[in-house]
Amino acid sequence: MDETQTPPKGRPRIGREELWAALLWVALTAAGEAVLWKAPLLPERYANTAHIVDDAFLVLTRLAVPVFAFVLTVLVVSLLRFRSRGEPAEDGEPIRGTPRTIATWLGITGGLAVLLIFYPGVYGILELQRAHSAGVEGETEPLIVEIEAARWAWTVTYPDAGVTTGEELVLPVDRTIRFEITSVDVLHSFWIPAFRAKIDAVPGLTTVTTVRPERTGSYEDDPALRLQCAELCGLAHSTMMLPVRVVEGPAFDAWLLEQGAAGMPTCEPSGTELRIVAENIAFDQTCLAVPADTPFTIELVNNDAGVPHNLSIAEDPEWTRVLYTGETFDGVATRTYEVPGLPAGVYRFRCDVHPIPAMSGTFVVKEVEGS
Repeated sequence: MDETQTPPKGRPRIGREELWAALLWVALTAAGEAVLWKAPLLPERYANTAHIVDDAFLVLTRLAVPVFAFVLTVLVVSLLRFRSRGEPAEDGEPIRGTPRTIATWLGITGGLAVLLIFYPGVYGILELQRAHSAGVEGETEPLIVEIEAARWAWTVTYPDAGVTTGEELVLPVDRTIRFEITSVDVLHSFWIPAFRAKIDAVPGLTTVTTVRPERTGSYEDDPALRLQCAELCGLAHSTMMLPVRVVEGPAFDAWLLEQGAAGMPTCEPSGTELRIVAENIAFDQTCLAVPADTPFTIELVNNDAGVPHNLSIAEDPEWTRVLYTGETFDGVATRTYEVPGLPAGVYRFRCDVHPIPAMSGTFVVKEVEGS
């Protein structure tokens, strides 16, 4: 063959640049996989399904390493070997692939895509379903915990015990927990990193997820034990967090009893002029009291700039029998509500815009001697 004759099309020779590029790609891939193998990428696991999610994450990440290494290799080789010196006079020579190269590329990437559909895709979903349906020996029913999201706080209710709190999420270890989750305003997302549990909180809809904590722990010991909103929901989205604490069964039962006792009204009437302050999406009082059958006033101080608040009073927890609704207004500002006298009884008050435990409380109306 004549020395000036070019090789047949479709059979390009591997040159020095391609060889060095291949070696660089192999080195970068090996280094990336080694780092991934040793690096503590994921938080501690506290629930029975966490390892399934972790395995899927690690499989996808390990497959992404050679892809990232390939992109980085092309960039490095292009910059070092093929960069232009000075102002280019014309376009570079086009690079044309061969049918064999295209078929190989499509075969490899298509095969990987199909593999990922089945593992960790379908396989992981089946594993999660099996883990959710597998109860603890001797356990008859899961513990139901109702979660209500509202900008920008969480309300936790244990319906079997009649306990509602917004201070922390307390769970027993080695017991199946069924979370029933909803939202009262916008889309939120229920996420506990230590459990690898995440599901949307949708207004008007109850979503469900199930976990079984396998270790005790608290937010103070591990920040991954927290209930965090993972869906951008407004101004204070980043602060929409609730500590999670996993305790032994007897300690959980004792905590429920303690919370039930703490929910009783503890205030007495001291006059007909009440004052309550709203600040950082919370009232400064959880119990208000007035004499029975006597008109009274409530001064509401809203110290949350640009955030609307109000105060209303109702007979029932479902807020179907409302006795009084105060004007809603933005802070920073103050309003004084004039409320007609109410018959003796124990009622409830709340902010209608933020019906969360931090902005709710007990309203005691009591007969007072000499009034």
